[in-house]
Amino acid sequence: MDTAKEWYAAVKEWQRARDELTAAIAAIKWPNPTQGCLASYDRAYARETEARDHMNQAYERVRR
Repeated sequence: MDTAKEWYAAVKEWQRARDELTAAIAAIKWPNPTQGCLASYDRAYARETEARDHMNQAYERVRR
């Protein structure tokens, strides 16, 4: 795959992961969050972090 297209796909994946994380944060019922909400947040945070790292790596390949 062309590196620019790979970076663009990585950006789109990060945006989806960021939206999922935003939804998970909004679903937390404060001050007494449920374990399910917190687990959902943890999964979404991990996916967003992984997607951001992949996006940054793809960007570095584009810059070379």
